[in-house]
Amino acid sequence: MLPLLGAPAMYSVLGVIFLAAYIVYRAALPKPIAGIPYHRHSATRILGDLPDLLKHKQRVGTFHDWISHQGVKLNSPVYQLFLRPFSKPAVYITDPRETQDILLRRLKDFDRSKFFQDIFSGTVPNNHIIQPTNEKFRQGVRLIADTMATPFLNGVAAPLIHMHSLNLMELWMAKSDAASGRPFWAADDLILFSFDAIWDIAFGSKLDSLPEATAFIKTSKFNMPTSKDDPIDLPNPPLNTAANSMAIVALGINVTVPSLMPRQRHWLLRMTPSYRRAKIYNDRLVQTRLEDAKARLLNSTHETTDDLTEITCATDLMVRRESQAARKENRPPRYDSNEAKDELFGFLVGGFDTTAVTLKWSLKILGDNPRVQSKLRRALYDAFGQDNGVPSAEKFTTTRTPYLDAVVEELIRCSQTTSAAVRTAVRDTQLLGHHIPKGVDVFMMSNGPGYMTSNDINERIPEGVRSKWSQENKDRAIPNWDSSDIGEFKPERWIKTDENGNETFDARAGPSMQFGAGLRACFGKKLVYLKMRIVIAVLLWTFELQPPPEKLRGYEATENLALDLANRIVILIARGGGAEAPGPLVHGGWLGLLAQASQAVIRHRPVCMVDV
Repeated sequence: MLPLLGAPAMYSVLGVIFLAAYIVYRAALPKPIAGIPYHRHSATRILGDLPDLLKHKQRVGTFHDWISHQGVKLNSPVYQLFLRPFSKPAVYITDPRETQDILLRRLKDFDRSKFFQDIFSGTVPNNHIIQPTNEKFRQGVRLIADTMATPFLNGVAAPLIHMHSLNLMELWMAKSDAASGRPFWAADDLILFSFDAIWDIAFGSKLDSLPEATAFIKTSKFNMPTSKDDPIDLPNPPLNTAANSMAIVALGINVTVPSLMPRQRHWLLRMTPSYRRAKIYNDRLVQTRLEDAKARLLNSTHETTDDLTEITCATDLMVRRESQAARKENRPPRYDSNEAKDELFGFLVGGFDTTAVTLKWSLKILGDNPRVQSKLRRALYDAFGQDNGVPSAEKFTTTRTPYLDAVVEELIRCSQTTSAAVRTAVRDTQLLGHHIPKGVDVFMMSNGPGYMTSNDINERIPEGVRSKWSQENKDRAIPNWDSSDIGEFKPERWIKTDENGNETFDARAGPSMQFGAGLRACFGKKLVYLKMRIVIAVLLWTFELQPPPEKLRGYEATENLALDLANRIVILIARGGGAEAPGPLVHGGWLGLLAQASQAVIRHRPVCMVDV
């Protein structure tokens, strides 16, 4: 053996091994883009900035706040981070004005990112959300475009959201009675609401998760904690097969976001028996719903999507749109194509998770801001009349309520459920005076400077380094927030008052990029706003939220696809003196009685504490 170690051939083999290892090592090291600021020490590590990011995430549970703060540390509105070995660095910008310019005007330079494809391709590979801006993308959007049109939103979606909002209030009243003034966990209740609402809007059928949970609470016995400040566990019944299958597939997306290899990580998830069963069930379900909608279309006497007489759900609209497109293009309709199935399931996923998370943050934020609650409740009374019960869905969609719009917009801004818009450079280009090579992902951060913290580093950007489109449209850019209160929850920032004292809601009052912008903005944005508007109004008409006890306060979060609250408690004070609900909570039902009884002395209002 010893003679072999001294043989020239062995030295050659060892030399090749060491050379190969060195080549792999060099290939794995970060390759900084010239001229763009970065952390020097990270460029000497195979894992780059990843150890620092993971250390922060382990300590506080989130990572996008760390990413946006690196611009401040590097004193630059544009910087690069190295988060994946063997990959190009990612570029980050914090400037709202340049972000707006990229999203609205620079489609030839920046398009849908590979990062986004890695996250969603395992779940909805044929959905428009992961396509580059091409004809396939446009076909997918056209297939579901009518679901975001005002006639469908106001005529079909709004009444369903309203009904399920009332069901949520009934569940919380039942839990309030069962808890006898103790805190109880409510995060799952918001998920049930999101399930029921989007399911009904998509398919025109009832999951009834909330009514089943209410009946379960009313007929069950629970062990009471000794202390009034300790939360009581009031569990909901298990999800039915349909809801559980959708949850498994939809929430499976979360495993991709923190992974270094998201496609491979999701592939492993898809190999698990539970996921495979859920996927098979979902595929059959979507197929059946499309067939049902096709049957309704064939029996329909209305051919246009403008006539909603026989439209009960989004699936009806999709099938009718496909029928019209096929007739126009002189081809057989493809009602159950892979594209149609993925668009429909994408509609479900998009309307479920983010809405539930945003509502959790909304309860938390409103509970800490009683002034805003009181002001909004008074605005709702002024708009709809205090003695008329909970306003109908039609009134919510047709009555001008600027302060409600402002509160919803500010809740979305401060919730920060989405931290960035992502695009990939499709050709070599320039960004704030820096060269951006083709294929580099650019993250436009929306949770730091200019959005939630001081805009100082962005205000120092020389005008000459901006794109020509940004310079030409300077006067049309969204103005910056006042840095003195940019981090506060202040709905008034969205209100404009004229010389006569009339107030209007100004959606362009300042930067907020939770839904992106331009052609690739979040498709379901209008539906999210409609849900938030109705749910928040019904909630504050029914309950009064208060801050939790000191030991239960805090804004700790966890982060996957969306920034979610960790286990926090919010106190809800039921309005109406604890009146019993005489029957199902429907339009103008027992909540109307509660509203009329709400002038009772406050000390008689039962307390319920809800975890979000």
